[in-house]
Amino acid sequence: MYKKMLVFFANPLYIAIWNGFQRLTDEIAKFLSLNGLLDNYIQIHQIDTKGLTSSKNNAFSAMVKLVMKSAQKAYVWAVDTADDNLVQIFDVEKSDFYQMTETMAYTKIKNIRDALNDNIASMASVQLTAGNVTALDAAIKAYEDMVGIPGAAQSHKTEATGALEELMLPMDTSLELIDKLIDSSYADSHSDMVKEYFINRNIDKLPTHHSGVVAVITDAITGGVLQGALLAVGSKTATSNIEGIAEIIKIKPGTYMAKISLAQYITQDIKVVIGRGKITKIEVKLAK
Repeated sequence: MYKKMLVFFANPLYIAIWNGFQRLTDEIAKFLSLNGLLDNYIQIHQIDTKGLTSSKNNAFSAMVKLVMKSAQKAYVWAVDTADDNLVQIFDVEKSDFYQMTETMAYTKIKNIRDALNDNIASMASVQLTAGNVTALDAAIKAYEDMVGIPGAAQSHKTEATGALEELMLPMDTSLELIDKLIDSSYADSHSDMVKEYFINRNIDKLPTHHSGVVAVITDAITGGVLQGALLAVGSKTATSNIEGIAEIIKIKPGTYMAKISLAQYITQDIKVVIGRGKITKIEVKLAK
């Protein structure tokens, strides 16, 4: 809705009409200034959050790359020693780690690391040494250090949402004043302009990019985040990312039943109330 108002206020035909009305032009200038702050704040926050998530993804990829190098050699060693249990542990493909949830992938990598560590003394035939385990340990530690950061990013995002709402309050107040000034001054003399203004101003029937729902989806037992879970609200859907976060925006205000589902987990239905200009956050714990 704010973007529509920007287009309206930029129309040179309308600017010429209200150009001599100082109080109205001052209020429009105030709204434009607040909107500039809003856009700048959103851009900075998006860059910040994207950077944190990217760092975590890089740490995860580095961990997968290292574990694959050791697992492939260890698989051959397990076949040579006819250890069926270890053959199963070391029999992995790189794609496996990206097709399962990140929590499951992390657990699997640690299991491989432990199996390597327990048998590394006898793996010289496939050129595996204690140094390989040490390097893998370091990669796991680097990933573990990053795990907390996306959580902080989500906290930061929540704080930013509150800050955005605080900024939107004076913007909405400014528009309310503009409503009164335009309607009272030009309803008779420039009815078409006033009509177009209120069509663009109508937020009751149109969704805005500020209304929506964010779900943080975790395993009810382990507390680990769940990637790939499907969030459905009305006709809109979203899939949770590696942080277990699914987000749907541009939803009309109202009451909905949100459905959260994931293979091997019990589907949950949660009542969600979405307010105008609000991002509703829900925490979902799925049980197997």
